[in-house]
Amino acid sequence: MRIGPIQFITPPLVEGPAIMFYVPLPHFLHQIPFAMEYTDGKFGLPVTITVISTWFVILVLTLLFKMGTKKLEMIPGRAQVVAESVYDFLHGIIHQMLGGWTATYFTYLSSLFVFILGCNLLMFAPIPWGGFEDGVFTIAPAFRAPTADLNTTVALAMLTTLTFLGTSIKLNGILGYFKGLLEPMPFMLPINLVGELAKPTNISIRLFGNMFAGMVIMGLIYKAAPMVIPAPLHLYFDIFSGVVQSFVFLMLSMVYIQGSLGDAEYPNEK
Repeated sequence: MRIGPIQFITPPLVEGPAIMFYVPLPHFLHQIPFAMEYTDGKFGLPVTITVISTWFVILVLTLLFKMGTKKLEMIPGRAQVVAESVYDFLHGIIHQMLGGWTATYFTYLSSLFVFILGCNLLMFAPIPWGGFEDGVFTIAPAFRAPTADLNTTVALAMLTTLTFLGTSIKLNGILGYFKGLLEPMPFMLPINLVGELAKPTNISIRLFGNMFAGMVIMGLIYKAAPMVIPAPLHLYFDIFSGVVQSFVFLMLSMVYIQGSLGDAEYPNEK
């Protein structure tokens, strides 16, 4: 939409992650993976809008929790109340699922939930980014939800996969883990292998599909009615769906970890 010399760019539709800038590489590194040619035969590492958005979410979360834990008092201030409420909420959920193993996995699972939630909610408060192009001042969203990029969701799913695989191998040994794939009968091996591969596929595609579909729908609505701000739809696709999908990813990660623990005894917690 353009009003005089000012142009507004609606949220992105189905285009892939746009390259924001390149990190130049010396000649001897031109053949490394992910190196791309960008101009006049020069090579560099592309830094996409997904990476920029991820850095922004990490920065905001770091500042918020730094503020919430800077001065811990018996009578907490607002920032400390928020930090303690988040801690109590996550600790209660994780303890219900993992019991005595909570201390072992709380750091990973709580960080996973807070990061995914921050990424999902990023588009609800779009931060404008302006610039001049051909004499026209352009205003566009500065960031894009990182979880609407399959690269991000697959990376998060692989972290969960490494966690529950590492747990299973630590408790049962490598031979014990592979022996478990032959149970209850050896001919079940192909089915058990498919089941193991389905776990990271399930959580990564589920999160990516929901966030990407919501972004596409909102983009189409903005294209169809650019003068109307569909606030109720933002509440659903950005907040409701974002919170639900963060919670689903956390729950499925805990289910997979709990499955790898099996009947292992609780560790002695301090």
